[in-house]
Amino acid sequence: MPETGINRSQLPIRRPPFAGATERTLSGSTPDWNQASHVLPPEGAPNVLLVLIDDAGFGNPSTFGGPIQTPNYTRLADNGLRYNRFHVTALCSPTRAALLTGRNHHRVGFGMVGEFSGPFPGYNATIPHDCAPFPRILQENGYLTGGFGKWHLTPDNQQGFSGPFDRWPTRLGFDYFWGFLGGEAGQYDPLIAENQKMIGVPAAKGPDPYYMQDDLGDQTIDWLHRVRSEKPTTPWFAYVATGCSHAPHHVPRKWSDKYRGVFDEGWDVMREQTFARQKALGVIPADAELPPRNDAFPTWDSLDETHKRLYARQMEVYAGYSENADWNIGRIVDAIDEMGELDNTVIVWIWGDNGASMEGTLTGTFNEMTTLNGIPLTPEQQMGLLFKQGGLEAWGGEQLAPHYSAGWAWAGNTPFDWGKQVASHLGGTRNPLVVHWPSGISDAGALRSHYTHVNDIGATVLDLAGIPMPDSVDGVQQQPFDGVTFADSFSDPAAPERHTQQYYEILGNRAMYKDGWLYCQRMPRIPWTFDPEALKKFGPGWDPDADPVELYYLPDDFTQSKNLAADHPDKTKELAELFWAEAGRNNVLPLLGGLTSFFGMTPPLPEVSKFVFRGDIQNIPSGMIPRIYNHSYTISADLVVPEGGAEGVIVAEADHLGGFSLFVQDGLLKHTYSMLGVFVYTQAAELPLPTGEVAVELVFTADAPKPATGGEVTLLVNGEPVATGRMEHTVPARFSGYSGMDIGRDNGLVVDRSYADKAPFAFTGKIKQVVFDVAPDLTDEDRHALNEHAAQALAAHAASA
Repeated sequence: MPETGINRSQLPIRRPPFAGATERTLSGSTPDWNQASHVLPPEGAPNVLLVLIDDAGFGNPSTFGGPIQTPNYTRLADNGLRYNRFHVTALCSPTRAALLTGRNHHRVGFGMVGEFSGPFPGYNATIPHDCAPFPRILQENGYLTGGFGKWHLTPDNQQGFSGPFDRWPTRLGFDYFWGFLGGEAGQYDPLIAENQKMIGVPAAKGPDPYYMQDDLGDQTIDWLHRVRSEKPTTPWFAYVATGCSHAPHHVPRKWSDKYRGVFDEGWDVMREQTFARQKALGVIPADAELPPRNDAFPTWDSLDETHKRLYARQMEVYAGYSENADWNIGRIVDAIDEMGELDNTVIVWIWGDNGASMEGTLTGTFNEMTTLNGIPLTPEQQMGLLFKQGGLEAWGGEQLAPHYSAGWAWAGNTPFDWGKQVASHLGGTRNPLVVHWPSGISDAGALRSHYTHVNDIGATVLDLAGIPMPDSVDGVQQQPFDGVTFADSFSDPAAPERHTQQYYEILGNRAMYKDGWLYCQRMPRIPWTFDPEALKKFGPGWDPDADPVELYYLPDDFTQSKNLAADHPDKTKELAELFWAEAGRNNVLPLLGGLTSFFGMTPPLPEVSKFVFRGDIQNIPSGMIPRIYNHSYTISADLVVPEGGAEGVIVAEADHLGGFSLFVQDGLLKHTYSMLGVFVYTQAAELPLPTGEVAVELVFTADAPKPATGGEVTLLVNGEPVATGRMEHTVPARFSGYSGMDIGRDNGLVVDRSYADKAPFAFTGKIKQVVFDVAPDLTDEDRHALNEHAAQALAAHAASA
């Protein structure tokens, strides 16, 4: 029965007019208890659990024929529906933006990722107020809303204590948020935010080390129990986005050891075996053809035994990491079942926000940040550094920040080609989807092949809840959804396919789908190459129409393996023109608008060069630290050293795989700088610090304002030099994708392992202030060059986040 009396088209919903009567006293006054009530969702609205796995491919979970055991995903699929033609954008933040807003990703500013906000509407990483996310619509309609895990929709320079907070989860529709704001997190030492506060690295709850994915399950279950204890019948919406399986690939040994030997035959065999299982399972058509092997990836047989063993271990860890994520989501589902609410909970579980990531390069890497900083390492160098950091058995542990070889990602995207970043091909854009809802699905275990897109989820959830898309939110007229509901396909396999047209574009890789046809152009760039030299050809003068053209008819070609462009020139031309029209309508233009710094469009010069930290300031997000990269800088501190001396960390950023620490140990002022674990530089005074009020300073004098510049380091005490040294290489873009900076201690994994047993090695004296000067000697010309180089490096990092 339709609702009456509530206007849900304008949010927030206004309180109904007073229907009682008032006299001078209570005598004769008539109460209207609606004045003390709040809005409730429409009667019968279901709970909703939305789950998003990170950086995973169509051919990864066993639920869709992959080698990774996902029994909980399969349990829901066998009692729900598998969708085998569900699509994402091919990159992290853009998919999340489309998922939560129901609009195309460029329309809401996310043609790139949140780490890099550019100067064009489609690339500003700022969700506009006229595109309210659907969780906000649920919240304003009375749903209880909680978000957990990866967010990745807050611009990098807005993740600190000072905000602004209007693009944080709690201002975009979530009553409660627990998770991390950036693109990744170490599973052993994440930088956790709760609501609008950074709380840092949580403590372990027992004898085992802290592990974030397990805590993610605990936090979600705790929230469900708490809200249900207070409001027994109000529908809730929970969004759970795992850090898995994004790098760093971290998982306890008990999970990775389950896969010992499973991948010894390599990625070529894994791809063939997955393809066969997919056909047997029925998640791909029986007549589907496996695209020919991609020459960008080496054959397994071309590798020597040492590298085979290394690569096999990489995949063992990735598989255990993924299975653990499945287990933790299973615990949440079990908790819902124990609450007696599983039948009336719609579970939407997407396995991957893009195809599996190829950003580990062909060799894989012990520290993913080497790739993201553009530091090329040979296989021999990777192997040497791996064993320096703990050896093969350390892969998956806290001492490494690993990413597997691109060959595993390619095989993990079976039966499609390419993967993450490549929006022109299904390996980047098609991911598994499972929907479970006992109250609304009649043919449990069935397959659905409706063409669906991540921007359809919001429209579908609102449809199921009986909540209309509002005309305005907070007085701002709303843009319509791009997505459409596919809720009727839950109960009707013959329901019409409503999503008939969709553009794709990420980093110049682009496609246009319409009525079964897929036109695409892949920019001729390997996804793991992001150096400026490789991108020069795509600057001014690049003709995107000259990129190779492909055309496929997907109803007859599930795997995108038969290029029909030469046979259908008219259709190719039609879809090419449609793409450019859609690109203009959706703020896709200019292509590569998220990489402007590579092509001379640099950010404004900074007006502030000094940053003063007073008090007990901890857990400053990595993207918010003073920009000390690629130029000279100073770090000074005013201390009070008690009689008998002091020890501990004055200031520390990140950890031993990339970071710096200025600290006092054995009474001596010291500085350690880790250039991503590849090089480690240390300077130490020979005489202990004096007592009383003491001024210490670190001066880095760069050779030149350029990426990864070398330079001289001087440590001073009360203005007098006490140690010097040279750093031949420095970090060009970012020390860490997640670890924070602390004043007066070194939280999480430490920068210098010599004080790891004393972590967080808090300073035992008093720190009055710490001052960074990031431009002590730069001219305006130098600053312009610095900005250009730094922005280029940051863009390279952001594109892979």
